Amino acid sequence: MAHIGTLGSPLTFAGQATAQLLARRSDEPGEPAYFPTMDAVVAAVLGADIDLGVLTSETSRTACTDTAARILAGEPLFVVDEIVVPYHCMLLGKPGTALADIRHVGGHGSIRQCRRFLAESLPHAQVEMHEQNSVAAARDVLAGDGTHAVIGTAALGRELGLEVVAADVDDGAAGGWWALSAKPDRPEGADHAAVRVTGAEELEDATARARAHGLRLRTVTNQPTGELFRYGYLMTLRSERGPIAAAVLDDFGPALVGAFTTSTAH
Repeated sequence: MAHIGTLGSPLTFAGQATAQLLARRSDEPGEPAYFPTMDAVVAAVLGADIDLGVLTSETSRTACTDTAARILAGEPLFVVDEIVVPYHCMLLGKPGTALADIRHVGGHGSIRQCRRFLAESLPHAQVEMHEQNSVAAARDVLAGDGTHAVIGTAALGRELGLEVVAADVDDGAAGGWWALSAKPDRPEGADHAAVRVTGAEELEDATARARAHGLRLRTVTNQPTGELFRYGYLMTLRSERGPIAAAVLDDFGPALVGAFTTSTAH
């Protein structure tokens, strides 16, 4: 059984983030498994087909992603690691395609990182997120008439024989990826925590607990509960004093949905 899985292939942004994560977690066995959709990654985690699934948690252009929404909705997913990776998005086309030729741009979540470039440089092009991943979108470009392009990695272009029409079109965007488990875990040295609460009172209580333990609020995102003026909140907390003690994590009780370290790839 593959130990860890992610979206698409080694040629996707998720695949590159997973490779960076595995380089840091050098004790992980085997090669990653790759799945066609984010839903399939989550299903593999929840079905115990893989131990860890790597999905985008947030980006510098779009804030928190569907991963946070899944946790807020109560899916039994727990954050056990995090890596931050710059995107370096490439606009890729068939050999000979010029920017002026492009009438359609495909890709996956990375399209969102390139909104300014696409609006300014290709205002008349149809921009469409592929329902699977950027590799599938790139294959559509190869099968097209030269008026289609895809937002993807440089490695994707090299592998499929696509040319870089424009490089680094994301204005320096970076993404955070979470390694998610179906079981709670407390990795050694974890200095970040993820906490899920519902309603303003629980949010205030969790914030007070964090402050009492010397934890700082890093991010907070919310989601409607169906009740007016009442939201679910996902908080990430960080320690400035090194690893978070087990007793501190225990104090958050069932609201704790993650304990992890973070690193940035360059």
